[in-house]
Parts: sequence; C-alpha cells; structure tokens
Amino acid sequence: MKKILLLGAGYGNMGLLKAINKEVFTQAQWTLINNTPYHYKTIALHDVASGKHNRSVLFPLKEVLDKNIEIIEDTIQTIESQHVIGKNANYEYDYLIVGLGFSSDSFGIPGVAQYTKSITSYDSARMIQAQITNTLQSYIENKDSNNLSFIVCGGGFTGIEFAGSLAQEVKKQCDVRGIDFKEVKIYCIEAMPKILPMFSENLMQLGLQRLKELGVNVLTSSKILECKQGSVVIEQNGTQNEIHANTIIWTAGVKGNEVIANSPFFTSGRSKIEVNEWLQPINQKHEMTTIFVLGDCAALKDSSSGRFYPPTAQLAKQQGEYLAKILETILQTETTKQLDIQTLPQFQFKLQGSICSIGQGYAIGMLGNKEIKGFVANMLKWIVESQWNYQLSGLGGIFKED
Repeated sequence: MKKILLLGAGYGNMGLLKAINKEVFTQAQWTLINNTPYHYKTIALHDVASGKHNRSVLFPLKEVLDKNIEIIEDTIQTIESQHVIGKNANYEYDYLIVGLGFSSDSFGIPGVAQYTKSITSYDSARMIQAQITNTLQSYIENKDSNNLSFIVCGGGFTGIEFAGSLAQEVKKQCDVRGIDFKEVKIYCIEAMPKILPMFSENLMQLGLQRLKELGVNVLTSSKILECKQGSVVIEQNGTQNEIHANTIIWTAGVKGNEVIANSPFFTSGRSKIEVNEWLQPINQKHEMTTIFVLGDCAALKDSSSGRFYPPTAQLAKQQGEYLAKILETILQTETTKQLDIQTLPQFQFKLQGSICSIGQGYAIGMLGNKEIKGFVANMLKWIVESQWNYQLSGLGGIFKED
C-alpha cells in the first residue's frame, strides 16, 4: 500500500482529513505526524494569550480523526527525498503533504528573539498568559510601573485582536486584584501609517476608535529599531523614543515553518515553498510530483493579481479540502494507469470574508463587498468558528467550555 505522510495538524491537513471520503483510508497507509496530540485553533490563540480562553481551542487528534489514521507525536527536523527525519524516528513516504504551520519573523530587528514573546502555538500563548498574570501580581508586591505596561508589536490581524482581548482581560484581573486599570498602559506599535491595511479607511478608523475605548494606545508610522529587556526603541517622525514595559509581545510578522529552511531538499524563501495550481512545489532542483504543500509553508500566487495570497486559516482549510479530492482521484486511478495531475482541476481560492474581533462582543470586517461592524460582525465570526468546531467534532465542539 502507498504511504501517505501528513506533517502538521493545522487547518490544512485537518481540513483534508475531515473532507476526504473515509473509504480512501483503507486504500493507503495514512500517517499524521504532529508535535502535540491535538489540533488547536490558531485564530483563537490571541484569546488564549490574553487569558480569555484556554483548553476550549484544543481538539484531541485521536478523538476527532478516523481510527484508520496513524497519529504519531514527534517533532519534524528536516525533509528529504522519500523520507522525513523526526526527533524520535525517520518516516518514509510515497506521498507527502506538508502543512507544518508558521513561525515568527523578526525581520532582523535586534533583540526580538531574546526579549519578546510570540503567539505561535498553544504553549507559547499559555506562557504569555502566565507572564501577564505574574507581572500584575508582581506589581502588587513591588509597585514597578513597568509591570502595568504591555507592548504589542504589530498592527495586523493578530496584533489588533490580541490588543483588544488583552485590554479587556487585564482589566478583569486588575479588578480582582484591586489595581486601578487607569494605571495600565497598553501600546500597539505599527510601522505602517495605518493598522489593518487589508481594510478600508472607514473600518480602520472604527478599529482605532474601539481600541481607544478599551484603553489601547495605538502608535502608527512607528518603526521598531530594537527590542531590549523591558523596552522597545521606535522611530516616529524622525525622532527616536523608548517605550518601557516588562511584557512585550511580537506579532509584527510570520514566515513558514523553520523545518522548510532547515531542509536543503527544498528551494525556499522565508521558510516558504512556492507551489503551483495543484499545490505542488515549483522552481525546485528535484522533481516533486508526489509532494504537496499547503497552509503557511506554501507560497501560492493569485493568478489575477500576480501577488502571493496572505496566509490565513480559510486559505489553508480550502487547500486541504481541495487536496482531499485530488488524493481520492490519485488513489483510485494509480492502480490502473499513471495519472497526470495537470489533467485534474486546479485549486481556486474563494474568499469568504474577513473579520477581525476587537475585544469581546465587537468586530469589524468585510463580507463580500459589504463592510460589517459591531455585534453583527462578531456574531458572524462566532458562526464561522462554530462551523469549524462542528466539522471537527460535532455539536459537542461548539459549546465546549474551558
């Protein structure tokens, strides 16, 4: 039987495994390797980091996946032709699906790796939440004002969603501990002239107003020059300034998984592999007709604009669902003849809207060509997330509590 090896349990591979015809699991040997025993909702990690959510974002793989799929917990180190090297063992494959997720990108700015924390996984989000709690408790003991200061580096989706959630959750903790929330300082630093550049000026202004109401100080056109222990150095209007805080969160950029960069087998950039319309690697030194890449590790161009699609959960999920159909065809055909994959339908991304939550009960976004805001946008975002919960584990996943 053919060996189909899937790396990573993110939206791409989970979308694939939940969409594919279950009969296909008996037509090949399916193995999923992940560094944790669960899938976590990446789009909700900002709420884990702030303390709003915890285990409700987790879905144990053995509970939500077909029993015919072998699930192995291991950390992948490098990928080579015909096999993958993990920390615990090596794994052979006939077909490889790479969906390893993302890593933080410092853009070469000094001090980012040493003095900031990034929301890149469930464990990293929990570490941030623990630090927030510890700094607030430390303030009670030592009255260090820097323990009441929080810096969020980056005004994209993750940064804005985290800043909004952080403001609300810190206020709750302050109320419990008897700390005056007016003493808390939350900064969101963005190098570009505006936050959320994918949205219109109107939506951006609504987002700024919402953040201001929550107590977040947004600094735009502010280039981060250096991160230090307890401070961030920025340049704004030609003037350098240093902002102090004992909690600094880096959300300014992501790239593909480091495994890609560590695998000379691939030609890549920023740990991403450029793929064609069938999600296969292109511009490579070797032929890779049995390898597919999806999600954060894939660089896929929009044929109409010529630009690379930004990595999102809905893109990865649609890639996985598309690849499910492709693999069904491959497995059903290869027993009788050699299949030319370029005779199969190409992947086409259908944008289903984009919604950014800014604290509990409020969101802004686009649904088609229509701008949405407030409670309605927030409810639509909840519905989308609930659909994914249901796809993974049925009704029980929708209302699962922390």
